[in-house]
Amino acid sequence: MALLIVPRWLLSLVLLLHFLLCCLGANVVTVNVAAAKGLINTGYLYLDVRTEEEFRKGHVDAAKVVNIPYMLDTPKGKVKNPDFLKEVSSVCNKEDHLIVGCQSGVRSLYATTDLVADGYKDVKDMGGGYMEWVKNKFPVKSSLGKEDL
Repeated sequence: MALLIVPRWLLSLVLLLHFLLCCLGANVVTVNVAAAKGLINTGYLYLDVRTEEEFRKGHVDAAKVVNIPYMLDTPKGKVKNPDFLKEVSSVCNKEDHLIVGCQSGVRSLYATTDLVADGYKDVKDMGGGYMEWVKNKFPVKSSLGKEDL
C-alpha cells in the first residue's frame, strides 16, 4: 500500500474549506420537485438561476417565476454572476418565499447558499432541478417559438 504524503498547508486548506462549506450549507434546505411544486402552488416565487438561453428553451410553469442567472457565459468560460445578489434584491425582499432551481440542482444549491448567507429568510433549493421537474411531467413553459427550437 502506497503512502500519500500531503503538505500540511494543503491539508489545512482542505479542512478549512470543508468547514466553511459545512457552515454555509447548514441552513440550506433542499426539497424534491414534488415538494417544490406544492410550495410554488401556494405562492412561492420560483427563481430560475439558469442562463437566459436555458430559461427560454423551457422552464417551470409557475404564476411567479423570475430568471436571474447565477453563472454567465463569457469568452473565458462560465463565471459566477458578480451582480447575482444585487439582481435578486431588485425583484425580491429578504422575507419573500423562494424556491431556487437550475438545470440539475448544482447551481441552485450554490445560489441558495449565497442567498441564505445574505440574509434571505425562506429560500429553498429544488433538488434535481429542471431535469427532474420534466422527468416528473410537471408543467413547463417555453419562451421560444417553434422556429427557434
